Amino acid sequence: MASNKVARNMELKKARILEAATSIFAEKGYESTTMGDIAKKAGVGFGTVATYFGSKEELFYTCVVQPWQPLIAELQTFNVSPISYQHEIEEMTKKHVTFFNEQKVYMHLIVQVNGQYEKFPTMFKHINQQTNELYESLIQLITNGQKKQQLLEGDPSIIAISYISLLFGLRLSYVDNPPEEMLQQFATIAMRLFGVK
Repeated sequence: MASNKVARNMELKKARILEAATSIFAEKGYESTTMGDIAKKAGVGFGTVATYFGSKEELFYTCVVQPWQPLIAELQTFNVSPISYQHEIEEMTKKHVTFFNEQKVYMHLIVQVNGQYEKFPTMFKHINQQTNELYESLIQLITNGQKKQQLLEGDPSIIAISYISLLFGLRLSYVDNPPEEMLQQFATIAMRLFGVK
């Protein structure tokens, strides 16, 4: 029983460190963040951070990579062969716009990796591979919708990359959270990219 409590405390401590690290990396950037900053914000000793995560680079890697796959999986919870493409795409775009808006802090880390891909090649490759899964699912959705003549003709790959770029761009364009009505407008504009008839 005591060992379960110790293990639980360790997991809670690791989670606190990851949350603190994500917040500070997003705010200050990788270069300006120190392990001491992270330890202080997490309320743990410097040695505890190093014990759980090793170096600053390893901690940054964990902050970037660990959440990405579940996030991408969540973004792919749309039907690529729905009965109504209009309804499916409308619901998907609303969900995606809201979702990206909610990931404000974390998306700053993704931007750092994408903006300095030479410095973080492993993380960049990981993010790209996972994002490619979303891209491929979007292409399938668009291709199927065009075959069913529910979507206007257009290059599915260009439409998919335009949509993904729009999602990332919206998050980067706002320091504060935009109001709900603006998010709805963004979702409507995003939906137009798909050429819903």
